[in-house]
Amino acid sequence: MGYPPLAAGIAMAPRGLGSLIAMPLVGLSLSRLDPRKLLAAGFLIGAMTLYWLSRMTLDAGYWDLFWPQFVQGISFGLLFVPLTTVTMDRIPNEKMGNATSLFNLMRNIGGSVGIATTQTVLVRHRQVHSSILSEHVTSFDETTRALLDALRRGFESLGADPYTAAQQAHAAIQGMISREAAMLSFIDAFRLVAVIFLLLTPLVIIMRRPRSRSSGPPAAE
Repeated sequence: MGYPPLAAGIAMAPRGLGSLIAMPLVGLSLSRLDPRKLLAAGFLIGAMTLYWLSRMTLDAGYWDLFWPQFVQGISFGLLFVPLTTVTMDRIPNEKMGNATSLFNLMRNIGGSVGIATTQTVLVRHRQVHSSILSEHVTSFDETTRALLDALRRGFESLGADPYTAAQQAHAAIQGMISREAAMLSFIDAFRLVAVIFLLLTPLVIIMRRPRSRSSGPPAAE
């Protein structure tokens, strides 16, 4: 969307804000709620926010970005704290150091694979969408000719000679195609990850309920 670095950072901040608010509240709730339910809620809310983001366009403003990311940050808080609790519950204290190291290792590997996969989807789908969009932007299309003529005259009014203005008009249309193709590729990636979140949700059922609770009797299997 052409944001400078500071504006891009501010636009991405709501996700961290949501996690900052959710994590302490989730930690306090673990003594009363089954962590598996919190995990399931986190996956479902995360899938919802990803689908929410997939409905955005290039005309989206700051608040269009703020709310889905803020809610997504809350869903991450519902995921990370209960997941650590469930994973480490049955590990003896003397093995906790090794278990924590393995847990962090697998999480980093999984994150790296996820980032690489998503980046591959973005690059390949951007090429596909760019090719499809370019097929409809030809000199035989009346709308395209009208847009090219308007852009050419606009560049000429700024002082460009006719040849340079024509080149700039073609470059401007190519830039429009690239931006739209990039947006469509992000939509595809959002929807793909949303589906993955939904597919992961049933796996919570096979997880064992933690035995250790901060208050109350031990939970039954």
